[in-house]
Amino acid sequence: MKSIFSRVSGFFRGVLARLRALWRSFQALPKKHQIAIGGAVAVLLIGGLVLANTLGGSAQEEVTNERAVSLSTISSLSGNGESVSIIGSVRSVTEANILSQSGGTVRSVRTSIGASVPAGYVIAELENASERAAVLQAEGSYDAAVAARNAVSPTDASSSVRNAYRTAFSSSEVAVESDVDTFFGEPGVSGPKILINPSSYSREGMALSRARADLDTLLNDWRVTTQTVSTANPETLLNDAESKLRTIATFITNLSAAANATDSDATSAQLGALASARASINGQIAAIASARSSYRSQSVSSTASVDASVKQALGGLRSAQANLERTIVRAPIGGTINFLPIRVGDYVTALTHVATVAQNGSLEIVAYVSEADRDLLSAGTRITVEESYSGIITSIAPALDPVTKQIEIHVAVDGASKLVNGQTVRLALPNAPARTETVSGPIVLPLAAVKLSGDKRIVFTVDEEGRLVANEVEVGAVRGDRIEILTALSPDMRIVTDARGLAAGEKVRIAQ
Repeated sequence: MKSIFSRVSGFFRGVLARLRALWRSFQALPKKHQIAIGGAVAVLLIGGLVLANTLGGSAQEEVTNERAVSLSTISSLSGNGESVSIIGSVRSVTEANILSQSGGTVRSVRTSIGASVPAGYVIAELENASERAAVLQAEGSYDAAVAARNAVSPTDASSSVRNAYRTAFSSSEVAVESDVDTFFGEPGVSGPKILINPSSYSREGMALSRARADLDTLLNDWRVTTQTVSTANPETLLNDAESKLRTIATFITNLSAAANATDSDATSAQLGALASARASINGQIAAIASARSSYRSQSVSSTASVDASVKQALGGLRSAQANLERTIVRAPIGGTINFLPIRVGDYVTALTHVATVAQNGSLEIVAYVSEADRDLLSAGTRITVEESYSGIITSIAPALDPVTKQIEIHVAVDGASKLVNGQTVRLALPNAPARTETVSGPIVLPLAAVKLSGDKRIVFTVDEEGRLVANEVEVGAVRGDRIEILTALSPDMRIVTDARGLAAGEKVRIAQ
């Protein structure tokens, strides 16, 4: 052992002696030779370091160039397993997205995100000084029109009505007492004795006598009423005069029937008087009708223009109020403020989404399924949400959505208190039982799992050496982001989930 140590020590002493000799020789050289030798040594050192890095980087690149891929079975990718997985969005059953009806600067915001508001609550208000001034001006115009309407009274047409009423009475009195009474004589038990029929006490004669006595009562009452026409309502006077005139006309008609009988013994003078009485009464009926028409037309025409002014002013007021309301952001429903991006001083344009109000306590999930999956579902079908919650399909759209070309379904969730409005969740729909035998298409795979190369359609598997193996397949129709595979494949076959940019024989590593 001592001899080995002595030999090693002697070796190192010899090396050190040679190095000292070299250093003394280097120092003995001219200055320019020392610089040249030093530069050469430095170049050799730098070159060695670069070569070492290059060799190490190549080795590292060789390792990292192996692309990581994920594998999955045909069954899980195609939905031929126990369930089909789709994506849905959580939203409130009752929700309103509020858009601004006009553009302007936000003057005030009266609530905040998370606050509860009732229906009709003013969430924000845009600059609206001019709109408020327009409302005030319209209110003034409307009040002025109403005041003008109240100040105008109908044209006083009652004097003509009173005159017509008095004329009708006097004409009726003359017709009865001067013309009709040529058929009656001395007063009797039932009334004035009728002169034209010898059988004056027959039933018809007694009826005419009583009717003539009733005319005396009618004329007496009418005479009293003419003394108070100045305070009576014109329409009431017209109705009263018409009623009395028609009673007299009926009596004259009955008397005329008796006078024109073959055995009435009526004289030509009596018949002429009766005709005069009939014409007088009919003329007064026509005069009362004319007075009524004139009175009503004068009453309406006197206020028509001011009524139109009131309506016009009211329309202007309603228009100004509508313009003001367009600058106010109100909650159309009661609920919680989920979205409120505006702040005081912001400028918004018309139809900008300024707020969202929803009833967050009542949530549902909206998702879209393909036509093939639609056949497996019905209202009341139970599904799984996020592998944690149980849900039930409440409704299924009867037709394809024109935008997504898929069918919309609504899902109610049981006991999903952790779900949040607006959250994206995964739904597991029931499907046909899992199959272990080879499946003949159509299998539906994601488009990313199929490499479209020239006239070939390929899915990749990975062999024992970690290299890609190309499996050519026949494809069918494309459904959204999925494609039909018509080639028979085993449901347990594990293929690369993303074939984009890969080539057969390429070395890959399987991502964990």
